[in-house]
Amino acid sequence: MKKERLQRLNKIEDHIRKFAEELGLATTEVEFEIVSARKMIESMAYKFTTNFSHWSHGRDYDKLKTIYEHHGAGIPYETVWNSVPPKAFLVETNPDILNILVMAHVYGHVDFNLENRYMRSASDYMDLAREARSAEQRFKNYERKYGLTTYEQTVDSAFSVCWHLPADLLAEQEDEEVLRNRLIEMKRERIRSIQKREFHEDKSELETLKKEIRILERKTPPVPDYDILRYILNRSPKQLAEWQKDIISTIRDQCKFFEFQKRCKLLNEGWATYVHEYIMRRLYDESLITPEEHQKYARYHSQVTQPSTKSLNWYNLGLKLYHDLEYRWDRGMFGSDFRESKDPYKWQNYDSKAGKGREKIFEIRKNYTDRMAIEEFFDDQFIHDAQVYLWNEEIDPATGEKRQVIAEDNPERIRKILKSSFSLYGTPVITIEDGNHLGNQELYLKHHFTGQELNPALEAGALENLYFLWGKPIHLETVEFIRNNAGETKGLKTLIHTYDGNTHHIDKGDSEEVESL
Repeated sequence: MKKERLQRLNKIEDHIRKFAEELGLATTEVEFEIVSARKMIESMAYKFTTNFSHWSHGRDYDKLKTIYEHHGAGIPYETVWNSVPPKAFLVETNPDILNILVMAHVYGHVDFNLENRYMRSASDYMDLAREARSAEQRFKNYERKYGLTTYEQTVDSAFSVCWHLPADLLAEQEDEEVLRNRLIEMKRERIRSIQKREFHEDKSELETLKKEIRILERKTPPVPDYDILRYILNRSPKQLAEWQKDIISTIRDQCKFFEFQKRCKLLNEGWATYVHEYIMRRLYDESLITPEEHQKYARYHSQVTQPSTKSLNWYNLGLKLYHDLEYRWDRGMFGSDFRESKDPYKWQNYDSKAGKGREKIFEIRKNYTDRMAIEEFFDDQFIHDAQVYLWNEEIDPATGEKRQVIAEDNPERIRKILKSSFSLYGTPVITIEDGNHLGNQELYLKHHFTGQELNPALEAGALENLYFLWGKPIHLETVEFIRNNAGETKGLKTLIHTYDGNTHHIDKGDSEEVESL
């Protein structure tokens, strides 16, 4: 990049930071690096500027590179790492106005990462950029010393279950023996309480409690465990090598870090888009960008925020949410006075001059996750205004052209789908129920049905990978749909899928009818 262009970007970044601070954002020094398109694609595929090698990273690189070369797209307008200090890339072939937009957007992300309580927890958990650099060197040594086949099988096995984490990432993870002893003591205290009664002829509860204590004394885990990799690290009978434990632990840590980010993606992207709108307007008002550049920016912004009927556009929906909240809280469209108003046109006419819009959206960006925001603010009016609908593609019988039609616009149904999607993010709920199944250290897992069957191919592959890490037969309790001849779902059937290291076996158990799924 020419010196004059670089000097201009540096000057404008100073103004961007000043405008961000005037808006009330938290700022810090951001490391912007001018890179080639190839370097940007590499960072996207590896998720960092550098990370350990794996075939999936190469697959993602080839896919992104192909999209970019054939369509001139595929490179995001920004890639920013929540490290210390924050780091972001600018593509050298981008026009200046696009890189200026990227810088403004990045300062929105930096503020969100510094101020949002959940994102701060990710930073407190680990300095991921530093850990990724360290992992790159360690993993290269493992691959060289122990061979590509064993190295990749270990990485593949860890990746296959790394997203199975506790719902509450902030909860302190209690040692198994401490938890077991606490649960046993609670039951013993209950026994003592019953025995103190003057009349306790019914011995059934005492016998039940004593039986539960006997089970707890030898059961592992004492309660169902959602953190599959953590349990394997602590309990695998295979006696994993230390280098394998390092790989498993590193992959688990990276997935946990990204899980924090995943649960705030809508609010984070919406916030950065809101911020870049404000900053780009200020840059234009101060004549720091030309009218022609502002027109180009408007086109880029329109492309970024274009609504989609095929998937959620995080930038679009997040920005609409912040605009909606700012508008409503500025006009006092909240609280009992507003809710109790009988005015049928209150959404258009109500205005108490509250002026709390900016305060409210800053509160949201600080204290909320996506799931929390959906539960509280995705009311019927917002869902309809933002057209948060499910769409189907149909063929127009008159013209033969494809068109998008609304398949579901019921707000209650939409909220239910969104809350489920933003709770699980496509990851099935699976727990370790027994690490000593049949008294033979076999691993027994349970799939907690939430509306979808498991993918048979992925299920089989995951059990094989778990066997590699565990070294004993793996059992998975799951379900399949019962369908009639017309293909209608009539119920569920329990399955026990077992892999013993050589063959897969499926036992079909009880069935139950369901009204709707």
